[in-house]
Amino acid sequence: MASSSVMGQMRTAMQPQVFINFRGSELRRSFIAFLQPAMREANINVFIDELELMGTDLENLLVRIEESKVALAIFSKDYTSSVWCLDELVKIKECKDQGDLRVIPIFYKLEPSVVKYLQGSFGDNFRNLKRNHQHEPVKTQKWEEALTSITQTIGMRLPEQSDRSDKEFINSIVREVKKLLANIHIIEKPPREATNQSRGIFFVPARKLDITHSENPENWTWSSIYDGQSEADIEVATLITVYWLHITGNFHTRKLTPGTKYEVVFILNLDDTAAGWEEPVTLKLKLEHRGGSQSIQERTLSLDDYIGDGNNWVDIQVGEFEAPPKSAAAKIFFSLHQYVDTDRKDGLVVKGVAIRPTARDQVTI
Repeated sequence: MASSSVMGQMRTAMQPQVFINFRGSELRRSFIAFLQPAMREANINVFIDELELMGTDLENLLVRIEESKVALAIFSKDYTSSVWCLDELVKIKECKDQGDLRVIPIFYKLEPSVVKYLQGSFGDNFRNLKRNHQHEPVKTQKWEEALTSITQTIGMRLPEQSDRSDKEFINSIVREVKKLLANIHIIEKPPREATNQSRGIFFVPARKLDITHSENPENWTWSSIYDGQSEADIEVATLITVYWLHITGNFHTRKLTPGTKYEVVFILNLDDTAAGWEEPVTLKLKLEHRGGSQSIQERTLSLDDYIGDGNNWVDIQVGEFEAPPKSAAAKIFFSLHQYVDTDRKDGLVVKGVAIRPTARDQVTI
C-alpha cells in the first residue's frame, strides 16, 4: 500500500502546474520560501525558477511556462532589474493571449499603478534596462507590452504598510489558485476543431476566448456540460453579472479550405431570467492579411430577442469571409461587446465560436 506521503505526491502530480515568476534572492528567502510549501501542502504542483541561479538556458524555462496552467507574476520593487524575469513575463503573456494560461498578478508591497505606469524606482529600473538593450527595440517593446497586459488582469495586493501578515496573504493566494484550478480541466479533451474537421467545421471553445472578468467568480462561473456532437464534456461560461461586456477570439485560416466561404458564429444561450440586454451588442469580424492589410465587418444585434429559448443554443453570426490561398493565409479576429455601463447584464451562457462553411447545411455544435 502506498504511504500517505506518496499518495500526496500522486495527487500533486495530477494537478495542473503553477509557474511562479518573481525577482530577487531576498524575496526567494522570505516570501517565496513560505509560498512554495504552502502551495505543495495544498496539493498544488508548483514550479519555482531555480534555473537562473544555475545559469541554465532560458529556453528550457520557457518550456515550463508552456506546460503550466496557471502563472503567478509576483511584482516587487526589484522586478524590472531582471532581463530574465521580463523575458519570462513576455512568454507568460503569449500563453495567456493564446488561452493556454491563467495569470494572477501579485503586487508585493507595491501599488498596481506603479507597475502599470512604470513609476518610481520600479520604472527607473525598467528604463535603465531598456537603455542597455536599445539595440533590441522589439524585445524591449514586448517587455513593456507584457507589463501593461498582465497588470490589467485582476490581481492580489499586499501594500507596504498592511495589517495582514505574509502568512495571511499567502493563504489567500493559495485559496485563489485552488479556485482557479477548480475551473480548469485537468485531463485535456481532444480539440473540438479536430473532432469536426472531416465536415470542415472548426470550434473555438469558451475557454479559448478572451472574456473580460471571466477569472472573477463574482462575474462569471465555469461549468461542464455534455456535448453530444463531440461525445465529451466541455466547459461553458455563465455570466453572473457585468456592466461592461467584451468577448474576443481569433483563428488562423491556414486550417481552412481555400476558396470556401465560411461564417463565424457565437454559440450562446440566454436563460428566461436574463436581463440587461435591451441595448444591442456589437459583433465584429476582422480578417488580417499578410502585409498588414485588413478587411472588417461590423454589425449590431439585440440579444433581448433571444431570451427564453430554453435549453436551445443560439447561433449569432458575426460575419462571413472566403478562405484565402494557403500561400496567403490570414488570421481572423472576432468579437462581441456591449459597453453600456448603466445596464447590469446577466443570464448569458457562452459555449464558444464556430467557423463553418456557409454552403453546407447548418449544423448545431
